[in-house]
Order: sequence, then C-alpha cells, then structure tokens
Amino acid sequence: MTKLIDRVFRQTRHVLESVHPSRDPIFSRIGSQLLRAQSLVRFYYLASMFIAYLMMPDVHTLVGESQTWSFLWPVRWLPMFGDWAIEWVVVGAFVAAGLSFQFPTVRTFRVLFALLFLGAVGIENSQGTMDHSYHAWVWLGICFVFLPDLDRKAPRRAGKMAYLSVIAGTQALVLLFYSFAGFWKFFWGLGPLLQGIEGNFAPRGLAQQLANRILETGTVPLLGHFVITNYWLSYPMFLVLIYMQLVALFVALRPRLHLIWGYGLIVFHMGTWLLMEIYFPVHVLLLGLLFVMSPFRPERWTIREVLCDLPIFGFFIRKLWRTPDAATAFDERAYAAR
Repeated sequence: MTKLIDRVFRQTRHVLESVHPSRDPIFSRIGSQLLRAQSLVRFYYLASMFIAYLMMPDVHTLVGESQTWSFLWPVRWLPMFGDWAIEWVVVGAFVAAGLSFQFPTVRTFRVLFALLFLGAVGIENSQGTMDHSYHAWVWLGICFVFLPDLDRKAPRRAGKMAYLSVIAGTQALVLLFYSFAGFWKFFWGLGPLLQGIEGNFAPRGLAQQLANRILETGTVPLLGHFVITNYWLSYPMFLVLIYMQLVALFVALRPRLHLIWGYGLIVFHMGTWLLMEIYFPVHVLLLGLLFVMSPFRPERWTIREVLCDLPIFGFFIRKLWRTPDAATAFDERAYAAR
C-alpha cells in the first residue's frame, strides 16, 4: 500500500510540476525558502488579528439586533451559554491569532485559532445566508495546524522539507478552489456552445451576464455599462480568466508562474467588484500572501521559461523552441554551487 501511495504521489507531481524540474524544482533552495515560508506564516496570523478585529463590530451588531439565529454546525453549541458567549468567540480568535503570531512554533495556539476563527465565521453565517468571504482564510488556518515543529538552532533537512510541503499543499488547495470555479465556467460555456446558443464562450456572453445581474440587483457597477456596450473588449479577457482558473491547480508546482497567477487572480477579484460589485477583499490578501510573496518564486526567470511552463499551451511552445537558447541554457555546475 505504501508503494502504491508513493507511486501515485510521484506521478501526480510529474504531471503538475515544472516542465524543467532540474532547472527550477519547487524545493530548489530550501534554506531561503524556509525563511520566506516562516515569515509568510507569521504574517498570516498578524493579518488574522486584523481580520478578527474587523469582525467584532459586525458580530456585536448581530447580537444586538438579530432575533432569528440559525447556528451552523461549528457554533451549534453556543445557545447553551447565551448571547454573551457569541462575541467572545471572535475575541478569542483575535487573541489566538496574536499568540500564534508571537509563538509560531506552538501548535496549540494554531489549533486554537483554527477552531475559534471557524466559529467566528460560522457566527457571521448563522443568519440564514452564506458569505464565502472568509472560507479560504479558514482553510489556511486549518492547513497551518500541520506545520511541523522545527529545531530553532539547527533544523534538520527532513523538517524543512515537511514545513515547505505544508505550504506547497496549502497553495495547491487554494488553487484547487479556483480550478473548480474555472471548471464550471468552462462547463457552462461548452454546453451552450454545442447547442448553438450564446454562453461563456460567446463574444457577448459576459456582457449578457452583467446585464442580467444589474437588472436583478439594481446595482450600478463602475465599469458594468461600459463593458456591456464594448463587449468586444471584455471577451478576450474573460477567455483568459476561464483558462487561468481552469488550469490553476497545475500552477502549484510551477513556481515560475506563482507571481503571474497571483496577480492575475487578484485582477479577477478587482474585476468582480468593478463589473458586478462582488467584494472579496480577503482573497486579495490571501493571493498576495501565498503567490505574489510565494516562498518558492525563483529569483531569476525568462519569458521563454514562463511560456514553456504554461499549462496546455506550454506543450506547443516547447515544440516551437525545441533548441535551447544559449543565453538561457542551464549550467548544472552553476546550479549545484548555489
């Protein structure tokens, strides 16, 4: 069974990773990558303190005004203690985030934060509606629970690799969320295309969705009417978005693409506000943290290498550039000396 699991893992990594693993493997410089990863984790808990602090007034208002609580499963136990306990869950998440920031190697504090922040998000969604703004942030807290304890003075290589593997797994999980979104955009675009009607792959597909949402919600997005009128501008950008979301998971082990996908998905969330008034500020912070500041991002890369790493299209680009450019040819001795 162990051999089977190891074989599946190796094959999965072979499919997902960079097309030039010897040139730019995801765990190429574990020393510097570990320092970046540890800084990333501490910044996550510092930002979590800020997020929990922002949640306090909202929860306080809910406690004072709401008469129809429908507690979700993470906080179904709260009615036993009364309304006074509701706000203390958020306060507890704030304190646990601070302790996790100050003592990042103490797993108990990280577990406590994950549980309390899950409860805080459950409280905000216990009014009969579902707000997805904090879901991905909760998953980060859960993933970071599995970070191994490292020897502060001389961490072993196995410990470093385990720590970085948790970070890489967290990145893959977040990208999987976007791949699911891209799959459904692709699915609901392919069906209408085969039926000969306008859908996501039609030039006016996005414009029609924006028009329907404006009529349903009565909102006036900043660029909504402009994009509806000039749909030929938004059409290619919408196709690029579907591609970026659909193949997002394959970017997980291609560190040269982390920065590009990070900024690309941030632009996507900016677009959802400008075109639809859908607001996901925490996701912008999350993408910047995990991908724009990715601990695996290479210090040097070329446009050719990035294009060759692109999922799907990279295969054809490599066919065109079969002969390596002398300016970017890989030197094994120079790589080993780094």
